[in-house]
Amino acid sequence: MTGLASSLAEIEALKGLTGKTACDIAVCPPFTPIERTVERTEGSGVVIGAQDCLNSRQPVDLQ
Repeated sequence: MTGLASSLAEIEALKGLTGKTACDIAVCPPFTPIERTVERTEGSGVVIGAQDCLNSRQPVDLQ
């Protein structure tokens, strides 16, 4: 998925797959369309995450 609004069409295709696959569906869009992505997937079973922009070779402590 890119940061373009036209990429939101991919979300519609994924929503149609929920409940029909043997796996969970997660999408991690760029920051720019994340709010619209969350709105479009509400109640669909598609989980939205965020991309990690950290560019480090050091381990990150998630505590």
